[in-house]
Amino acid sequence: MKHLIAAAALALTSTTAIAQDGPVAIGTLPQGSLGYSIAAGIAQVATENTQTEVRAVGQGGSSVYIPALNQGAIDFATSNAFEAVFATQGSGNFEGSANPEVRVAAMLQPFEVGIMVAADSDINSLEDLRGQPFPVGYVRQRLVGVMQEAVLEAAGVAPDDLDGVPVPNFVEGAKLLAQGSVAGVMLAPGSGVVKQTMSQRPVRFITVIEGEEAAAAVAASLPGSYVGRVEPSDRLPEITEPVDLIGYQYTLLTHAGADEDMVYELVKALHANKEALIETHGSFRRFDPAAMSTQVEGATFHPGAIRFYREAGIWSE
Repeated sequence: MKHLIAAAALALTSTTAIAQDGPVAIGTLPQGSLGYSIAAGIAQVATENTQTEVRAVGQGGSSVYIPALNQGAIDFATSNAFEAVFATQGSGNFEGSANPEVRVAAMLQPFEVGIMVAADSDINSLEDLRGQPFPVGYVRQRLVGVMQEAVLEAAGVAPDDLDGVPVPNFVEGAKLLAQGSVAGVMLAPGSGVVKQTMSQRPVRFITVIEGEEAAAAVAASLPGSYVGRVEPSDRLPEITEPVDLIGYQYTLLTHAGADEDMVYELVKALHANKEALIETHGSFRRFDPAAMSTQVEGATFHPGAIRFYREAGIWSE
C-alpha cells in the first residue's frame, strides 16, 4: 500500500503530518467543510466500485496538499477549476510556485462561495464592509484570500478599506463571526462550517458579484468561474434571498505520474454511480456525469481520464 502523505513532501509546506501506509489518499479541506464531504463521498464510491481502496484526508488547505499531489506523495485532491490553473501555472494563490505535474481527473459539480454575515447585521453589500473587522490573510488557505480579493476588487473595495483580522483559514473566520468579532467570512452555503455557525448565531449570505462589469472582472481573476445564483430553499436556511456568488466547478485533481489505469477506473466508477454518490452527500444531486470532462483553459486532464471520456463519448478534442 502506498504512503498517504510522504513526510518529506509535506515538510516543504511547513505543515506537520504523519507519513503512514494505507489507502490511496484524496487530499482535501478539513472535516466539516463541504470539500471534505465531497472527497469522502468519492472515496467511498471508488472503494466500493474499483480495485483501489481510497479515503479522504483532511488537511489545512490546498497550500498543503496540492504541493504533495504535485510531488506524487498523494494521488488525488479536491479543489476547483481555477485553482487547477493557478497551481499548474504558478499564479493566483500559487504565485511563483508552479506545480506543473497537477492534472485534472474530473469536474465534479457546480459550487458556490460567497460572504456570510450575521442575520441581524446591517451589511447588505460589499460596500457595507468598509471599515468593518473582516478576516484576511488566510495563511493556510490562500485560495480563500484570492477569491475574497477578487470580489472585493471587482466591487471597488480595497484591502485597506477593511479592518483586517488575520486568520489562518475560514474555520477560524467562522468562529470569529459566531463570536461577533468580525462582520463576515467567506464560505460555501450548505457546508458543515456554515451549519455549525448557524447553530451559534443566525447568519445569511449577501451578493458578492453585482453587474456585468464585476462579473467580467471576477472571471478574469478566477479562470473558469462565473456568477452562481443561489435561491432560498429549506435545505439552505442561510440563503434568505436570491444571491449571486462565485460559481465554479469543484474538481478532482491527480498528478501526471498517477497510474493511468487507476485514474481511468476511478472516473469510470464516478460516471456510473451518481445515485451512490448522492447517498454519501446530497450535494451530488448537482453532479452531471456528462460534464465531468468540461475543459478550462490552462488546466490539463490526465491521460487515464481522457481515455475514459473518449470511450464515453464526452471528450471534446
